[in-house]
Formats: sequence, C-alpha cells, structure tokens
Amino acid sequence: MKTIISALAICAVLCGCKTEYEKNFTREHGVVANPGQGWMSIYSKENPKLPYGSRYVRFHWRDLEPEEGKYNWEPIERQMERAAKMGVPFSFRVMCTSSHSSTPYATPEWVFEKKGAKFAKFMNRPGGDSATGDTKFARVTPIFDDPIFIKCHARFIKALAEKYDGDPRISTIDIGSYGNWGEWHVWGLGIKPSPLEVRRQYADMYLDNFKKTDLVFMTDDAEILKYAIGGGEGSRVGMRRDGVGGEDHYKHWIGKGKYLKAGVSKMGDVWKYKPMLFEWYVCYPDMLKRKWPLPKAVDFILDNHASLVSENLNPPTVPPEEYGQVERISRGVGARIFADSAKISLGGGSLEISISGENGGIARISLPYELAYELKTSDGKTAAAFISSADPSKWLPGKFSTRDKFEIPQNLPSGKYGLYARLAHKGKIFRDFKFAAKEAESDGSIKLAELEL
Repeated sequence: MKTIISALAICAVLCGCKTEYEKNFTREHGVVANPGQGWMSIYSKENPKLPYGSRYVRFHWRDLEPEEGKYNWEPIERQMERAAKMGVPFSFRVMCTSSHSSTPYATPEWVFEKKGAKFAKFMNRPGGDSATGDTKFARVTPIFDDPIFIKCHARFIKALAEKYDGDPRISTIDIGSYGNWGEWHVWGLGIKPSPLEVRRQYADMYLDNFKKTDLVFMTDDAEILKYAIGGGEGSRVGMRRDGVGGEDHYKHWIGKGKYLKAGVSKMGDVWKYKPMLFEWYVCYPDMLKRKWPLPKAVDFILDNHASLVSENLNPPTVPPEEYGQVERISRGVGARIFADSAKISLGGGSLEISISGENGGIARISLPYELAYELKTSDGKTAAAFISSADPSKWLPGKFSTRDKFEIPQNLPSGKYGLYARLAHKGKIFRDFKFAAKEAESDGSIKLAELEL
C-alpha cells in the first residue's frame, strides 16, 4: 500500500497536480501602531498612550555650523539615536530664525559678521502663548534676500544633503530655512517678504540637492508650494500643514483662498505620492481659550489623508469627554492594511499566492516596504523567502489584490512548513508594517497556510 501511495504522489508531482489552500482573516479596527504613521514625537518624554510613527525635531542652523565650513552633526545624530530606540524614523527642519529661540540667534553669528551682511532685530508680541513665543529679549532675523546670507546658507544645505540624503533612518526633511521657524512666512519678524525669485532659490537649495529622501514643503507660501510640487507626474514634495485648528486656516486650503489664486491645481493629489504631515496651531488648553472646536480639527486631519500628526496638541491635557478625538487620530491616520483572504496553489514545484484585501486607512504607506512571503519550519526558522511583485506603497485607500508565482527551491527538505506573509522594511531598519488582522502574529505578519512539501 505504501508503495502505491508513494507512486501516486510521485505521479501527482510529475503531472502537475496541485493542492489548493484558502484562508480568510478578520479585520482589526483598533489601534495598529506602524512606523511612518501616527503621532510625531516632539517632546523630551514619550507618551505611552500614543502610537508614535516618527520622531521630529527642529534645529537652529547656528548649532549645526558653529564655525564657517565646520559642521556639527551631533545634534542630528543624537536625535536619530533616540528615534532608533523608539523604532521609528526621524524627520527634521532647519530654522534660521525663530520666535521661540532660547538665544537671540538661530543663524550662526559669523554670517552676520561678514562685511555687508544684512539682518534685523524683532520682539515678540506681549502676552505670547504656545503659538507666538515670549518677549524676554530681542531676537535676530536675517534679511532673506541678502546675497551674502543666501550664499552661506546654500553652501550649508548642500553639505547637509551630502551627509543625509538617502539615509534610510530619515523619513522626511522639511524644506525649511526661509521665514519665521522656517515656515515660509515672515509673521512677527518685522521684515518684508522676499520676492518670488528669491524664495525659489531657497526651495531649490533642497530640491537640487536632496534626490533620495522625501522632502516636505510648508503650505504657507502658495506660490512656492506650486513650484515645489512641480508640473510633472506625481509630486516632488509632500506637504506639511501647520496651524491645524485655527479657524482662519480652514478658509485657505485645497481649492480655496490663496491656493486657488496661485493656481495650485495639483495640491489635492499630493497625498497619493508623498507624505502628509499636520501640526496644531496651539496646544489644547489654548484651543479652549480661543474657542476652537477639537472635533472640527480632527475631521480636517482625517479628511486630508494625514500620515503623521504632531503631538503639540499635548494630548494629556485633553479631558476624558473629548479624549475620543485623540483616539480617532491614533486609529485613523495613515494606511490600514486589511488582508481579507488568501489563496494558495502548490504543485509542480511551484507556489502560487494570491491575496485580496483593502487599504482601509486614509493614506498610503509612506516608507519603503515590500510584501514578502516566508516558508518557516516548525521551530520558526525561515527556510525560504520570496518577494512579491506588488508595491505596497501604491496601495491607496480602497481594494487591492496581489498574485505571485514562485519556484520552490529544489534543495528544500520535504516536510511541513508554515507559509507567512509580512510587510518588510526594504532597508531592514524598521519593524514590519503590521497587517490589521485579528489573526496577525505579534510581529504583524499573517499565516496563510500550513503546507506539506
């Protein structure tokens, strides 16, 4: 009898007979923390209640180039080490002046000591809050159309790109530098905005030098936003929207106000190609003082395909009766990958895998992840691995399906193997992007079948 069964098995393999497997999964609608989406960590301590997706810090140029041509990357490296301990990527911006600076200078003093260099002093408004800063002392701002300043800063941004462009630890870098806080406006500085051609020079400092790392542009300057997005297919930059919650800001957004006037026609499609980052105008207590409704602001964030939201709302100050709004962000931003069903066909030395599912979130996966399949032994060791032809970063909200065929290694010993699907980081730096499935393993992978080879 054993001889007959063995003969039949051999015959089945030779004739290409296949064994079919199918599995369905249950959707997980709770919080699923993943790198590259969720809350941006900005404070000195993490909040254990928040699913962080990145660490974000702003640096003063003066700290990164204290002497002309001598660069100090230690502040950036230190923050990247902290992000690594959190298991998330790092994002940052460079500022040349700031109403919140602890010293008068955000630009290196040696720049202003050059013969003919132009600058101005400014004081914050009295009674400053979390948005405006304090009035303890006069601060210094460059005159941004000063050729001396432009030359010095362009050289610095080139060095910054030589150091960090393409660094897989970094998810995004703001196109900053110009204006108060590097936000592309001169509010509070007491100086006039620079002409359009000058502002383009600041954008080009980044666009010309950063070719690998995703750049994010502040949306305050509508004219330069249009230029930064570009006229070709897709978008050259992601968008960062500050001032969330401010009532006047709702009047100026996609298809409205200054963006309509500037003809930023591609603004509404940026999220399909690049990350969308959001920051609050003020913290929650200051929103209450101004009578700005939190639910309206959260609706705005979710309606606009956010990948990341700053914790400058200060969630611990949100009372229980409104804390559900914080949880809406924790659950809702970014991508949510449901794998609803999987079909596997095994036979003739090949393995065919199909997955049907849905991105039930509001955005795409913004980090470089790939769909990988693994055959694991009973003790959890990976015996063989395959990479899908699918690109998870192109799974926009809505249905998706994948279909792959792989040849099974001929030297693989016969026996039982678990077949798993995982969304693996291409740079092998960040943890897997978890499937939103009740049946998911602790690492976020899902078991598709138990195969007999």
